[in-house]
Amino acid sequence: MNTMTKKMAAVAIASAVAFSGVASAEAATYKVKSGDTLSKIGSKYGVSYKTIMNQNGLKSTRIYVGQKLQIGGTVKASKSSSASSAKASANGSSVITNAKRYLGTRYVFGGSSPRSGFDCSGFIYYVLNQSGKKIGRTSAAGYYNMAKKVSSPRVGDLVFFSGTYKRGVSHIGFYIGNGKMISASGKKVNIANIRSGYWGKHFTGYGRI
Repeated sequence: MNTMTKKMAAVAIASAVAFSGVASAEAATYKVKSGDTLSKIGSKYGVSYKTIMNQNGLKSTRIYVGQKLQIGGTVKASKSSSASSAKASANGSSVITNAKRYLGTRYVFGGSSPRSGFDCSGFIYYVLNQSGKKIGRTSAAGYYNMAKKVSSPRVGDLVFFSGTYKRGVSHIGFYIGNGKMISASGKKVNIANIRSGYWGKHFTGYGRI
């Protein structure tokens, strides 16, 4: 094979790799364990704690046991990515199907089951666990810190609100599409518009667990 032929072959291979949409590395997902700090986690992966904060949209260095962090790398963007997105969409729809089963269930502060009633974070905890996502019970603010922040929500993502009865993130619901959410608020589990009226004034953002 002459030099020109070798160069042409190299270009063809490079083009094939580029069009396959496969990046050079994948982002690692790290689950926070007892005793972890952002600095300790960063040292394991060779990145700074600030990089981890920026990548996960964290406003402080405080982390929680069970919290999932994305660390470094890039994600494959080819067929596997499309399949992953389709699976995530199906999972999100399943979560909302489960959530809607409890429409009308009474609101009870601290409640986390259909029998006792739900508060906002108890509703999230119960539905996600019933849908196969095993997570611990925490507050709306706790789930906000656990979640990966997203600007374009998918059905089944979380919606956060601040200042509803105290400072900081204080309410949470499931995004069901078309600018609406399902959450435990007021007197019962109900569906409401996110960006208008009362909720629009307190809207904070979306997250994904």
